Parts: sequence; structure tokens; C-alpha cells
Amino acid sequence: MSELIMRTARPDDVAQLTEMRYESTLEHHPELTVTDEQRRDYTDEMQEFLIEAIGSENWVVWLAEYGEEIVGHAYLEMVRKVPRPGRMTKPFIYMTNVYTRPQHRGLGIGSRLAQVIEQWARELEHDFIMVWPSGRGEEFYTKNGYSACSVPMELKL
Repeated sequence: MSELIMRTARPDDVAQLTEMRYESTLEHHPELTVTDEQRRDYTDEMQEFLIEAIGSENWVVWLAEYGEEIVGHAYLEMVRKVPRPGRMTKPFIYMTNVYTRPQHRGLGIGSRLAQVIEQWARELEHDFIMVWPSGRGEEFYTKNGYSACSVPMELKL
């Protein structure tokens, strides 16, 4: 097997990332039925999102890659906070859509990706990384140094 590479996404990764998002959605929602038209609409929307995100300052997509195959990823949105007098305001990171392909799980790839992201975020002096894990993800994040914090409040619209 090739060496595991951790890197940020490029425009030529859009097709694989689009397929992986589709796969992860069906894995977590096996009851979901997607028509051909819905899949085409999703593909168009996801590819548009990725092209915009990869070229922006607001999103960074980190990848774990073996050879030409992306085996894991994490999407990071940089969230700017309102400046406050007396201190430099640094953005925080909202990490979402963390996924490792099923055949590559249990090999430490997700943990290695989390470590690389943490190191990168520290070097850029981001304030913190926030995740909203599913029940299954809580153990993974705890193992990787994350701790539970107050539950945010929301207003469903």
C-alpha cells in the first residue's frame, strides 16, 4: 500500500469528495432512497460547493490519501468572531463531515487526520475547534483530546 498522505483538497479532488459525501450519507441513512434526478441535483450542488470552498478563505478540506484514493476527510469552516477591544480576535474552526471510508477504519487514519488538523490550527493560532459529533463520534473525539462543553442553543427555523 502507498504511504498515507495528509493534505488539503485541490480542485481535482472534487469528484472523489462528491462521491464520498454521497456514500457517507447513505451509510448513515440506509433508509434514504435517492432518485437519479436527486443524485444529479446533489452532484451539481456538491461540486459547486466544493469548487467555491476549495478556493475560499472560509473553508479548508483536509484529506487522508493513499496513492490516488482519498480514504478520509474533514471539512473545516473558519468562523470569524466579532472583534473585542484589548485582544487580538482569532477565528475558531467548525469541523464537520469527518469521514473515513469503511474499509480503512480502525487503522488510525482519522486520529492522524485529527492530529494534523490540530497542529495546523495551532500554527495559525485559531482559537478552538468545535465539533457536533454523532453519538458514535463522541468516543473518537474524546480519544483525540476533545472534551464536552456546554450544549449550544438553537432556534429551529
